[in-house]
Amino acid sequence: MVVLPIFWDQHADAQRIDETGFGIRLATYSFGEGDLPAAIDGLLADRELRASLADVSKRLQASPGTERAAELIEQLAVTA
Repeated sequence: MVVLPIFWDQHADAQRIDETGFGIRLATYSFGEGDLPAAIDGLLADRELRASLADVSKRLQASPGTERAAELIEQLAVTA
């Protein structure tokens, strides 16, 4: 993910994406003409990131959050 924060919580979110290695934060008012293409190329070439994202994808697909959320809501409705 390439993040260009503009206001409010986007700055903190962009910083977190950058710190966790899941993307790159561009400087809001000082990024240069070549910074966006370089960020995209860098992310696409990052084999470690690709492997990490594949692992995350497998975990998310193995345990769909929407199904888990529906189960929790049903449990709450039964016990409330």
